[in-house]
Amino acid sequence: MATQPATTTVTSPAPDLNFWRVWSATSFSNLADGLYQVLFPLLAIRFTTSPTLVAGVGLMLSLPWLVFALQAGSLVDRFDRRKVMISVTWVRFLVLLGLTLALIMGVASLPLLYIAALVLGIGETLVDTALTSIVPSVVSRGRLNWANSKIMAAQTVTNTFIGPPLAGYLAGLSVAIASGSSALLYLLAALALLSMRGIFAVHSPENASSRNDKWQHLTEGLRFLWKNRLIRDLTMFTASMNLFWSGWAALFVLYAVRPGPMGLSEFTYGLLLAVMAIGGLLGSLLCERIQKVLGTRNALAIDFVGTVALVGIPAITTNPFAVGASVFFAGFGASIWVVLVASIRQRIVPPDLLGRVYSASRFISWGIGPVGVGLAGLVAELWDVRTMFAIGGIASVSLLFLFVRLIPPQALANGD
Repeated sequence: MATQPATTTVTSPAPDLNFWRVWSATSFSNLADGLYQVLFPLLAIRFTTSPTLVAGVGLMLSLPWLVFALQAGSLVDRFDRRKVMISVTWVRFLVLLGLTLALIMGVASLPLLYIAALVLGIGETLVDTALTSIVPSVVSRGRLNWANSKIMAAQTVTNTFIGPPLAGYLAGLSVAIASGSSALLYLLAALALLSMRGIFAVHSPENASSRNDKWQHLTEGLRFLWKNRLIRDLTMFTASMNLFWSGWAALFVLYAVRPGPMGLSEFTYGLLLAVMAIGGLLGSLLCERIQKVLGTRNALAIDFVGTVALVGIPAITTNPFAVGASVFFAGFGASIWVVLVASIRQRIVPPDLLGRVYSASRFISWGIGPVGVGLAGLVAELWDVRTMFAIGGIASVSLLFLFVRLIPPQALANGD
C-alpha cells in the first residue's frame, strides 16, 4: 500500500534519556500488571466459588484484545503517544485506587472487580500499542533491537519474576495493600512519562483528508498488514504458534500437577513455569548477539524449535528435567521472536500506521488463543492430554518447515 511519508511532529531532544524514561515507566507499569493479574483471581474467590465466575475475571482482562485492539491502534495513531500513555496510566491508577478504597471500606464486589478488570484490560491495549509505536521516536533506527531487548527484559523481570510472588506476599498481608501497591506503581509510571521531553505525535499528509472517515482509519492497519507480505506472514506465523501455546497453557496443569502423569506439586509446578521466564530473560539479553551470528531468519526459527519442544516433549516423556528444558527453550525462543519481529515492524511500517498495524497484529495473533484452547480441549476429551501434545508437536514441526520455505533470509534484509 502506498503511503506518503509521515513525520513526527517534534523529534525527541534527548532520545537516550527519553528511552530510559519510557523504560522506567514500562518497568513500573509491568510490575503493577504482575501484581493485579495475580491479585484479581485471589479477590474473585473471596466473592464466589463458581469456576465460571472466577474465570470471568481473566475473560474481562483479555477480552479487550478481541474487541478493542483496532480502536486502540487508531487512537494511538491519532494522538500524541506519550500523552495516550500518560492518560491511560492515570486512569489505571484511579481504578486501582478506587478498588483499594472499596476493599478498605468493605464494599468491594465481583461486579466491581469485573469492571476494574475490563478497564485495566482496555488500558493494556492502549499502552502496549503506544509503547511499541513510540520506541522508534526515542532511539535511532540502528538501535531498535537493543531498545526492544531492554524493554522485553524489563517486562519479563517485573511481570513474571517479581510481580507474582510479590503479589502473593502482599495479599497475605492485606489485599488492600496489594491493590494499593499496584496503584502506587502506576503513579510512578505516570511520573516517569511526565518527565519525558518532546511531542510524540505523527502527521501524514495523506491521512489529513481521510481522518473524518473513522472506519477507514480504523481498518487501515489491517489493510497494510495484509498487503505487506512480510508483515502478514510474520503475523500469521505468530498466530499459528499461539494456537499451540494457548492449548499448552490451558491443559498443561492437568498433565503436570498430581494426579497428572508428571505428578508435580503446586509449588514445583510454579517453579517449572518460572523456568520459562528465565529463558525469556536470557533470550532478550542475547537476542542481538544471536541475530548477528545466525542471521535474522535463523534467529526467528529458534522460536519454532522452542514451540516444537514445548508441546512435543511432554508427549514423549514425563521427566520434569526434560520438560523443564523444553519450557526454558520455549521462553528463550519466544523472547527472541518478540524482539526481532517488533524491530522489523518498526522499520517497515510508516510511523503514522505503526499503532494500527501493531494492534491489528495483536488482534489476529492473540485472537486465535480461544480457538487453540477449544481445539486442545476437544482433542483431550476425545483421547487424552498426551495425545493433544503429540498432535501439536507434529503440527508445529510442519510449521517450522513452512516458515523456512516461505521466509527466505533476503526477505528479512530490513531486520538484519
